Amino acid sequence: MRNSLAVLSLSLVLAITRAAAEDDYVAQCQSHNPDVAIPACTTLIESGPADVAALPRILAHRADAFARKYDYGRAIKDYNHAIKLRPEFWIAFDGRGLAHANRLNFELAIKDYDQSIQLHPDNAGAFYHRGLAKFGLCDLDGADADIAKARELDPKIGN
Repeated sequence: MRNSLAVLSLSLVLAITRAAAEDDYVAQCQSHNPDVAIPACTTLIESGPADVAALPRILAHRADAFARKYDYGRAIKDYNHAIKLRPEFWIAFDGRGLAHANRLNFELAIKDYDQSIQLHPDNAGAFYHRGLAKFGLCDLDGADADIAKARELDPKIGN
């Protein structure tokens, strides 16, 4: 009986320790410092998160971190994976659009912003970014309309 209790206690301590370590990785994965976020997110991805539904968000965090390091190819790869796992994940479409825009591929960026807006019509950021992408294609009327819509949704956007 005493050995069973000891094994149960040890199992509980290990489970709590594992959960605390995973919480640390989650917090680090959400860091704005890409040198902290990328390895933490990678650890979570490779260890197979306890909550599989969280994987697209973890991939998007790592993609954001790659984008902050100007590694848009790897960012797009992670956004693609997140979208494949969760096709309604508007945040990943928005992020991938920004990565495409930063590569000056405005047509693909606009397609991603269109999808983000379709999935989340109140997304001021997607309207704003799509407006900037349209500006990059010299579609001034379209750019003005999207930026006006973004400011209607969020008067502080772009300031």
